Amino acid sequence: MSSPSNVVFMQTLQILSDFDTAHSMPLMNVTRMTDLAPQYQAVTEDSSLPIALIAGIVLVLAAIAGGMIWYYRTREPEVPTSDAVTMDLCRAHGLSIYHRGLIDRLAVAAELPHTAEMFLSPAHFDAAIEKAKNAVRLRRHHHAWLGEIRRTLFDA
Repeated sequence: MSSPSNVVFMQTLQILSDFDTAHSMPLMNVTRMTDLAPQYQAVTEDSSLPIALIAGIVLVLAAIAGGMIWYYRTREPEVPTSDAVTMDLCRAHGLSIYHRGLIDRLAVAAELPHTAEMFLSPAHFDAAIEKAKNAVRLRRHHHAWLGEIRRTLFDA
């Protein structure tokens, strides 16, 4: 027969045999707000701005920044060219903004009546550059640009 002390002894053995298992598992502790003393039951406020609103603001700011970058990269800057014909010729040949400015500056220095005269032939182009070299100091990268412009205009 099993006596009440025998049952308690068997339960104790069962508990002792599960001792290693019990200590190897993490303890779970659940505390309810009602279990706490009144001074610790204060509920913290949630964030005043929900995460969706913050994410929306970040997306709007990213879109505005992207739009500004796109605008400044794709806009065609104004170049002080002497006339509309020169601007049309530069666009037709696909000359960059720097090349357009250099051509216009050299035409003014060479005292050409129209900048578009540089587009007529390689001889006109070279003569204007030689005349402009006396009035304007060209840097090293300008010489490279002039070679690119000459190839673009006359080596089709």
